[in-house]
Amino acid sequence: MTSRVASALVAALLVVSAVGGVVGIVGIAPVETTAAQTQSTETYVVEHGGACQPIEPLSSAGSVEAFYDYRDHETHPEDVDRLYSSYGTSHFQESDTSLLFLHEGTDGVSLVMVHDELEGGSDGGVVTLDLVGTPHDAEWVVRNDNYDGETNQDEFETGDGWASASWAYIVDRTGGGALNGGFGDHFAVTIHPAFNEDADLYDPEIEEEFADENVTGQGGDVWDGGMIDEWHVLSGDAEDPDRYDLEDLDEPVTVRTGSCSDPSVSYDRTDGGIAATIADASPDDSVPLQPVGGDSDAIRFDRLDVTGLEGEATLAFGAGDATGASLPDGVEPLSALEVTGNGTDDASGTVTASVDATALEQRGVGPSEVAVYEQDGDSWTEAETRVVDDRGSTYQVEAGVDSVDDVIVAVDAPEESLAGSWFSSLGIGGVVAIGSILLLAALYVASWRR
Repeated sequence: MTSRVASALVAALLVVSAVGGVVGIVGIAPVETTAAQTQSTETYVVEHGGACQPIEPLSSAGSVEAFYDYRDHETHPEDVDRLYSSYGTSHFQESDTSLLFLHEGTDGVSLVMVHDELEGGSDGGVVTLDLVGTPHDAEWVVRNDNYDGETNQDEFETGDGWASASWAYIVDRTGGGALNGGFGDHFAVTIHPAFNEDADLYDPEIEEEFADENVTGQGGDVWDGGMIDEWHVLSGDAEDPDRYDLEDLDEPVTVRTGSCSDPSVSYDRTDGGIAATIADASPDDSVPLQPVGGDSDAIRFDRLDVTGLEGEATLAFGAGDATGASLPDGVEPLSALEVTGNGTDDASGTVTASVDATALEQRGVGPSEVAVYEQDGDSWTEAETRVVDDRGSTYQVEAGVDSVDDVIVAVDAPEESLAGSWFSSLGIGGVVAIGSILLLAALYVASWRR
C-alpha cells in the first residue's frame, strides 16, 4: 500500500468517525426551553369552587396497585381478609367520605380515589365520577371492584381524553380505583362528581326500602342505601396525610401540575370531544393543554401549548376531517385536529404529536417528511415542523402555529424508488458516511491492485 493511498484511507476514516457521531441523531432537533416548560411537572395543586390548594402525592416504595391493596375472592385465598375493598388505605379511610389523592411510587404518579371505610359501619354508597383531560396513556390499573359476578355492577371506562367510573358497594366495604399512565408530564384532570342520588347506579327503590325499615342495610346485593356526606383531598405523608375538605359535592375539582400562580385550567366533555377552559391567563403565559388524540392509528395529538391568551378563554377539541383539505400535491394527510376557540383571537401555540414509525415505513418515508399544516381561512399553510424525539416505535414532532385553529399532520410522499426514500431518510450525515465507506473500500481495492 502506497503512502498516498494510506493517507487517503486515514482521511476517509476520520470522515467516517466524525460523521458517525451525527448519524444517530439526524433529524432529531434539540428541545428548546419554552415558557410552558418553566411550569413544574413535579408540583401539584387542586382547584375547587374558586379556591386553589397545593398538594403533594402520597409516596410509597411500590406501585399504586400495591399501595391500594384491593382484595376479593379472585385475588386472595380464603384464609386472607378479602372484603372487596382497599386494605392498603384503611388507616386513613373515613365512613361516608370519598377520598381523592395522587400517589407516587415505582410506576410513577397515579390519580387515586377511595370511597367509604372498610368495616366502618357505613351502609355502602353509590358514586359516579367523570374525569376529563386525562392523559392519553392513562388507564384504570386499580378497579374496586374487579371480579366477575352479578353483584359487581361497577363500571370503568376510558375514552379519548376522558375516563369514568361508577360504583355501588354494600355495608362495611369500599369502592374506588386508580388511573396510571401519562401523569409524569403536564396534566390537568377535572373530576365531575355525581354522588348519591345523582350517581348512575343510584336506585331509589333501594333507598326507600331501607329508609322505611330503618335498618342498617346489611344483606343488600349491590348497595345498602348509604350516602357519601364528605369529599376530601389528601396530601403529604402516606401514613398520616393532610386533609382538605371539598365543600361542594356537586362542583367539579381539578387536579393539575404547576402552582396556584399559573393560569387555571379545567376540562369538560362535549358532543365531539373535550373542551378546556382557561382562566387568569396573561399573554406571556404558555398554557399546556390536552387535546383529543384523534381518530388515526398513525398520529396522536399529544399537546397544544398556547400563548397570547388574556383573562378567560375556551378551546374545544375534536377529531377533524382532512378530506377535501387543499394541501399541496403529493402530500398525504394522516390525521386532523379540530380546534374551536373563544377568546383566542391573539393566540398562537405549539402543536406536539406522536407519529407511528410503522405507518411511515409503510409509506416509504422518514420522520423528516412529516409536516404540520395549520388552517388559514380556506387554505392550509405548512408550519415549521421538527422531530424532537425518536422513541423507536414512534417519533414525536413539534410545530409552531400562528393561530389556534384546525391542524393537520401529513407526510410528503413523493413518487420515488425505495432506495431513494431510504437515502433521503438518512439525511446528509448518513449519505456522507456511506459515501466515505464506499471510498474507503475503493481505495483499499486499488492499493492491492498496485
